[in-house]
Amino acid sequence: MTPTSPTDHALRTMCDEGNFRIVIASTRQTVAEILDAQSPAPSSRGLMADLISASILLRLTMSPDNRLQAILQNQSLGSLVADSHADGTTRGLIRRHGEGRFETRSSTLLSVHRTMFGGDIHQGVVETSEDQSLADAVTGYLHRSEQVTSVVGLGHHFQDDDLVFSGGYIVQLMPEGEEADQATLALMTARLQGLASVPQLFEECEFDTEAVAAELFGPLPYRSLGTNDFHPGCICSVERVRTALDTLSDEEIAELTSDEEVLEVDCDYCGAVHQIEPETLRC
Repeated sequence: MTPTSPTDHALRTMCDEGNFRIVIASTRQTVAEILDAQSPAPSSRGLMADLISASILLRLTMSPDNRLQAILQNQSLGSLVADSHADGTTRGLIRRHGEGRFETRSSTLLSVHRTMFGGDIHQGVVETSEDQSLADAVTGYLHRSEQVTSVVGLGHHFQDDDLVFSGGYIVQLMPEGEEADQATLALMTARLQGLASVPQLFEECEFDTEAVAAELFGPLPYRSLGTNDFHPGCICSVERVRTALDTLSDEEIAELTSDEEVLEVDCDYCGAVHQIEPETLRC
């Protein structure tokens, strides 16, 4: 399995009748670099890969001009975070504080945080279960928390330690689709139920998102609405670190700078080390 279209991007499409829209994302390069930065255990890397793909797909369907975070949290094991930004910057974070396999289960919560217009944060939370995949959990989240009828497909494929595929799709029933004729609804439902796994689907389509769209829509006429690029990256900076340190009290800053040594602050997302001169904190 070797992708022939390596550039990460998402294709947005719409059924000509306006009943459905489908967003398809190829995420291999972005996911691979995030996994390299976070070094997850082999048992967690597939789930992390799918969570990153899910965050990109959710942002593009729900909040394309704003930031969206998808978080899996287990009180005993820790959390997995996927962070997708409007400019395409995507990053991830793994916080482990327990032993065991991180997976969807009754004690694991999926939460989605997205920035709204005006800066408010909308948060929705659902509990996952042992008999569902992350794609099932995201589908349930969209239905229960957002009241959007959707089908989500997520997948990845590793060859030894190398990620050779990561991506997925979201099929959503549009508001206009609530009144779609039953034949069209039945046709789309049957096609989705008969699909191959996501990695197999992309491989059969030679990793071409246009071909994946054609396979998903089948005989239904549709049109492309455009593509969105994304990439691995981080939003950390010396300025952001200084802003965070500015919230400390004078006593706390005095304690941090008492030895006159340059402060080094590591970014948990990308591993960058930001150096802060002590005198800059006293200005």
